[in-house]
Amino acid sequence: MERKEFVEQAAHIVRRAMAFSDKARREGLLALDDEIDVDGLRRRDIFELGIRLVVDGTDFKCIDKILSNMLDLERDELTKGLKTIQKEAALLIQDGMNTRLLLYTLFSYLGNDEMDEVLGLLNDPDISQEFAINEILSASEN
Repeated sequence: MERKEFVEQAAHIVRRAMAFSDKARREGLLALDDEIDVDGLRRRDIFELGIRLVVDGTDFKCIDKILSNMLDLERDELTKGLKTIQKEAALLIQDGMNTRLLLYTLFSYLGNDEMDEVLGLLNDPDISQEFAINEILSASEN
């Protein structure tokens, strides 16, 4: 996987995870059933499979084990990083994490340059402003 593809797919996952998190918190996990991408399930997409297991009421430890086993098979580092973000997104949604914390957690898997590129692709001024404010606060503490 090339870096550009990684950034594009990471932005897609973050956007999708945020939407799923919002919907699950408003309407419950079962409301995500209609949002699952069946083609993604066929491709063994970790996020889609994780959400399917979440909607089915599967125990956290079981989901973590299944998705971790799938991650262990991956040899390409960028693809493995992307799948790790997908796995975490599914587990955080199951846990009911609010969208802001979900975003911070998913971004913790990205380097600064990658995060900036994903922020640009998300094209969300509120999110970009929040991360800019946090960078300013972090710099002023040092």
